[in-house]
Amino acid sequence: MKKTSLIVSLLIVLTLAISACAPKADDAAGDEGFSVAYLTDLGGLAGSDEVKGFSDLGWDAAIQAEEELGITKVLLEANELADLEPNLVKMAEEGHDLLVCGGFLFSDAVMAVAPKYPDTKFAVIDGYAEGDNVQNIGFASNEGSFLVGAIAAGMTETGTVAFIGGMEGPLIEAFEAGYIAGARAIDPDITVLSGYTGSFTDVAAGKELALAQYAQGGDVNYAAAGACVFGAIEAAEENDFYAIGVDTDMDHLAPNNVLTSMLKHVQVGTFNTIKATFEGNFEPGFKHYTLADGTIGYSKSAEMAEIIPADLYAAVDALADKINAGEIVVPVTVAEANTFTLD
Repeated sequence: MKKTSLIVSLLIVLTLAISACAPKADDAAGDEGFSVAYLTDLGGLAGSDEVKGFSDLGWDAAIQAEEELGITKVLLEANELADLEPNLVKMAEEGHDLLVCGGFLFSDAVMAVAPKYPDTKFAVIDGYAEGDNVQNIGFASNEGSFLVGAIAAGMTETGTVAFIGGMEGPLIEAFEAGYIAGARAIDPDITVLSGYTGSFTDVAAGKELALAQYAQGGDVNYAAAGACVFGAIEAAEENDFYAIGVDTDMDHLAPNNVLTSMLKHVQVGTFNTIKATFEGNFEPGFKHYTLADGTIGYSKSAEMAEIIPADLYAAVDALADKINAGEIVVPVTVAEANTFTLD
């Protein structure tokens, strides 16, 4: 009897010890395998904090979610457009809860794949996909482009500024339209040269086009073209004209030649979607972020603060206030931008 009691006592002690070491229910709520797969389109991650681009910001959100929410994350980078759909299938088959797709190029692939995996959630940054398990995370890039366009118009010495796009489509046209309209807000008679590289990865093409536009008088260049912007910045630095960064703060890449950067805090919107999905609050459709909520803006470097007149900054900030108040509606098409006036 005493032997039996001793065994029972030992079992009770062992059970209590195991229970004490086990994860608490609260800790395990998001630790029961909630997983986010982050997929990049062409170009992948920059792999360097110094030259972070659009895709890196989305991945930063996944890293933040891992640290703050305890989720697990996985990265899959595409090498070509043909990779997008099979990469989605691969991640869905692996059972990840949320697939975050870095770029509008995923939209068609998501619409093809998402219906086959109704229990998987899909989010497309800058996307236009549809589906009951699909969310698009959008940003008012036209508004930020409007502000840097105004700075460009205020700083040109030739009366001509330039825009470089990557692959043509409504998304990049919105950048172009905002830039043109912002330039016209400062100088209605300004000339804006526009060209497209047809690529988001060809740095050399960005440099070549920026040089060609500079030869036509475009002494301020804004490239919304993925990695092509690095070529435009290099051209500006080597030939002493101005460039404008995009998506992330690129002012440090050429402190004396990058006037400003159009800031698009992709990481904020992406983290919000990951967190909402983790908490069971995923919403299909469109989430839209704007200048008014602080996810869109422009940079002011110490170097350029000594070059750009204070009254130009003040004028640009006044335009931002009018956008936030709804007094200025920034165009999203070039046709609208070419006739834009402040009246």
